[in-house]
Amino acid sequence: MLPDWLSLEFEQQTRMQHLDGQFRAGLNGSDKGLEWRNTLKAEAKFEGFSVTAEIADMRTYFEDNGTPLDSTTNNPFDILQANVTIPFSGLFSDQDRGFVKIGRFTMDQGSRRFVARNRFRNTINSFGGVQARLENRNTSIDLFYTRPTSRRVSGDWIDNDPRLDKQSSDIFWGGFFTTQLPTQVDSLQVYLLGADERRDQPANQGFGVLSTGIRLFRNPSPGHWHYETEALYQFGDAPALDADSAQRDHKAHYFHLSLGYSFEAIWQPRLSFTYHYGSGDKDPLDDESNDLDHLFGVPRPDFGPTGLFRAFQRVNTSSPGLMLNLQPAKNVDAYIRWQRPSLAEQAQGWSTTRYRHPGNLDEDFLGDQLETRVRWHLFSNKLTIDGGYVWINAGPYMDLVNKGDSHYVYLQTIVRW
Repeated sequence: MLPDWLSLEFEQQTRMQHLDGQFRAGLNGSDKGLEWRNTLKAEAKFEGFSVTAEIADMRTYFEDNGTPLDSTTNNPFDILQANVTIPFSGLFSDQDRGFVKIGRFTMDQGSRRFVARNRFRNTINSFGGVQARLENRNTSIDLFYTRPTSRRVSGDWIDNDPRLDKQSSDIFWGGFFTTQLPTQVDSLQVYLLGADERRDQPANQGFGVLSTGIRLFRNPSPGHWHYETEALYQFGDAPALDADSAQRDHKAHYFHLSLGYSFEAIWQPRLSFTYHYGSGDKDPLDDESNDLDHLFGVPRPDFGPTGLFRAFQRVNTSSPGLMLNLQPAKNVDAYIRWQRPSLAEQAQGWSTTRYRHPGNLDEDFLGDQLETRVRWHLFSNKLTIDGGYVWINAGPYMDLVNKGDSHYVYLQTIVRW
């Protein structure tokens, strides 16, 4: 038995996955592999403060040399969190509650589209710095000033040899203000994010932007309409095209809309229309950058699984879709989703697949994507069995670059105690 002041949490995630029909440039055939993630978190609470430490071991197995591995897939044994949290109350009124956190930590902010702790992806974002939160009834303010953690390995990614992570020289900061509107069912969120990515390069290769956003949403509930709309504008300086040029102006934007209804019926069906737009570069060779930087957000659930799949993200994307959520039992949830992604700008190409096709192919339609997912939660959520399938029905753009249909399937277990 642990003392009252100490708590331990362990989570083990194992995912088997297979991709048939490689859509990335220079790769063909299929890929398969196993992703293995273990986290152990300890929290010690004392009078006036608490200490949190979390170690993580995130690896891949059974891949070959052609499998696209990087810091999103591998981060063998390292320190994910190590911080001190100081709670406070009654700062401005009796209802005030909050905390200040100092050290290395993970974060979920807002819609998680631009700041998130990864759930599906094998590796997890973390940051070193300070984070603070103040909440009062239906209003909250979140502030942070950090240096993102650089995930590293010793040697090749496929070897899974540990190497200590380090805080990068980049700076990432932001603030979120969230309040419930007088309707009591609608919420408003405004935020400002700043990123100064020095990239250990000459001054004209740095990336420094401000992102200002607004989000209005109503959460789903049986027998009612729900919606979410989010808009972001991003501006600043982007890397120069070559060593002798000045930095380029950066201007990019993002828009999301979802609208749906939750039916009072068996299996609790919820049908939603969704649309995502993330700007792309109109002319990659001019003196202005327009491709959206999604910072430290996650593509799932908006664009499907990551792992070996990771086909679509917010940059250079125009993607309408329909989604049907179901709950066949109290401990089972599922969805099926159709999306129709196109390029926002033809000239930039399908850059999220780690390459840029030649521009001006006179085609922007990538194809139809059909995705399904089923989760089964067992033993009071101590075990989750999660499986999914994605089919990309290749569109004209993929035909022009000699790529066909893609099929991705995964099965994973998550054990918690």
